[in-house]
Amino acid sequence: MPGTTAALHNMIIGVADRDAAVRWFVDLLGLREPWENGFFQSVQLDDLVVLNFAAAPAPAEPQHYAFLVPEQHFDRVKARFDADGTPYQADPPGRRPGEVGEVNADGTGRRLHSRGHGHLLEVLTARYTDVPGASRPT
Repeated sequence: MPGTTAALHNMIIGVADRDAAVRWFVDLLGLREPWENGFFQSVQLDDLVVLNFAAAPAPAEPQHYAFLVPEQHFDRVKARFDADGTPYQADPPGRRPGEVGEVNADGTGRRLHSRGHGHLLEVLTARYTDVPGASRPT
């Protein structure tokens, strides 16, 4: 239905150790405290999306999760990765290891990709601007 407003409400992230995974994400991204939510550990983001961490019965297929953060928080994430040796790269396929990439072709925004609890984590400082006009909200 074109023009319908929809917003992401929650998502399930399957991980081997849900408590360790939620703690890692909370610490890395400076999120609010998680809560016990049935068989999930849940945490709410500033845009009200809820991440539900669940212990996967088998290794989960790697998923991509991108988090938009302020510049100063991006600097903290990169500094933490540099300090603890967490590998990161400028692009999802990993052709530019140890580099920070640009979000948009015009050079705006910074991004890095890394693996976290079996998933590909993207941390970026700007929204992608290459969305075609007909696909943008009015």
